[in-house]
Amino acid sequence: MSGESTPLRSGEGASAAVHSALESVKEFASRPVVCRVALVSALLLIGLSPFTFYPTAATRPAPKLPSPGKFDWKPCGPDGLVCSKFVVPWDHLNISDTRFIPLAVIKIPSTTKPSLGPLFLNPGGPGGSGLSFVRNRGKFIQDIVGGRYDIVSWDPRGVGESEPLKCFANAYQQQLFNEFGGPSGRPVPRDSDPLRQFFAYAELLGKQCEKYTGDFLKYMSTASVARDLDALREAFGQELTNYWGFSYGTFLGATYVNMFGDRVGRVILDGVVDPTTYSGDKIDWAISSLVHTDEVVDGLGLECEKAGPLRCPLAKPTSADFKPGYVSRALKSTFEKLRNDPIVYSDEDGSAVITGDDFAEVLFQMTFSPSTWPLLVPALADIVHDGNASRLAAVSSAVGDSCPVKLEAPDVHYGVICTDTENRPEHSTREGYLKGVEESSSASWLAGFAWAMSCIHCVTWPVTAVERFAGPWNNPTRNKVMLIANKLDPVTPIESAQKLERLMEGNAVLFTQVGYGHCSLAQPSKCTNKVIYNYLVNGVVPEPGTKCGVDGSPFPEVSASSEKIDLTIDFGFPFGRTTFRKF
Repeated sequence: MSGESTPLRSGEGASAAVHSALESVKEFASRPVVCRVALVSALLLIGLSPFTFYPTAATRPAPKLPSPGKFDWKPCGPDGLVCSKFVVPWDHLNISDTRFIPLAVIKIPSTTKPSLGPLFLNPGGPGGSGLSFVRNRGKFIQDIVGGRYDIVSWDPRGVGESEPLKCFANAYQQQLFNEFGGPSGRPVPRDSDPLRQFFAYAELLGKQCEKYTGDFLKYMSTASVARDLDALREAFGQELTNYWGFSYGTFLGATYVNMFGDRVGRVILDGVVDPTTYSGDKIDWAISSLVHTDEVVDGLGLECEKAGPLRCPLAKPTSADFKPGYVSRALKSTFEKLRNDPIVYSDEDGSAVITGDDFAEVLFQMTFSPSTWPLLVPALADIVHDGNASRLAAVSSAVGDSCPVKLEAPDVHYGVICTDTENRPEHSTREGYLKGVEESSSASWLAGFAWAMSCIHCVTWPVTAVERFAGPWNNPTRNKVMLIANKLDPVTPIESAQKLERLMEGNAVLFTQVGYGHCSLAQPSKCTNKVIYNYLVNGVVPEPGTKCGVDGSPFPEVSASSEKIDLTIDFGFPFGRTTFRKF
């Protein structure tokens, strides 16, 4: 594939009873790193008909934008934050196509001179907002690089403020679809008939997205996003691209460095996605991604046992099970018990049915970020030891507006992942894919089923990409790429990074952080920060086999405060912000 960029150009641009029934059948909604689990409605289980009328949306007016290839920076927050739109073509490969897409770009200017120029960030997803990431973590990343870079990111095409994927005429219709059985709204039941009904809703969502997004749906692939990144490099006046990508952002990065090898500066791929399975068969990708998921649960348990019951209330062995590993065994047995015998919980604040999959959803989120372990373990301990669901019931995703005005795009990742994908023939039909789900379920008791089901939309996705990159992965690069892997990452295992290092045939070197969680930012490490600084600022590539430990224990000393609070934690994509009530 050519590494040449194309010149930029401008152009034209439910009733209360139903809601109660839905709420009473909550099940597992754990969502993998690049695909949020799409969920089936309770209406399918109780025999009601879903809302099916979706009128066509009006044409959106053309925005006022800077000229193609130019920026119009304006203040947009503290710490010197500035934002601009940046116009790129719909189709970088077809110069006769004069349609454009305005990308939303954000920048924190460097604080130390001389500046090394822009360090482009991608937070993952696909579908993660670069603007939100810079607002939340940009200053932290700038501190790691000593203020030497402008910290720059953007909402990729079809995401956030960059003309997001549109699958409904308005926010109210989207809410109805979610509530009345849509794949984004409710958990996937494991019974065979609802699974087939879910498959139909997944197909319907694809048709909705094609109806309201139109031709643009074919231009959301990672290859197109990589060309946008190169256009940003050119607009910043840079000969080389300096980049730090996380999770799915590593697939974007691997695509970029193999499409534009002569423009590769200092590039970090952190939490490496297997590029061959991600761009190939989604069952293969699910299985290859969950190599260490259950091991992270085992690690949580061992760290808890070491910390003791004062710092980790799960650390209470029983006379029947007191050997090392008893915490993780208790977590798994509680999951199985709740699957067969859910807890009905009710108090003055509300009511809920707590299933095994509710329990597993919280636990899966915890594997991403050890910093959440001390905060969430008490809720799990109450269930494990006492069957008390009050605190787990209080753990809930932020409640959406029951009558929303703003149209969101929670399914944007399908627009990317399904145009990047090519399933094997045996997984390209409903029955074939569901057999594959059984294979994935055996890869991880915690997340194998949910991960595979979350990508079922790709079986019937209505379009193919205008351009799709699936290798080769060994094209020469101007500079050596740095790969980062946590030893125990729940969704991007170190084996994926080792595989990409081999595929790149000397163009990359792997650095390992000996810790838990997703990507290097999951646990603090001064040692890791020093290696990253030396690479990004001084151009020092770590020696093969370099490793760093992490700072401190996942279970720090107990705080003296026992006051109940409402706490919101940003897990990052795909989970977003989760609020823990009454803590």
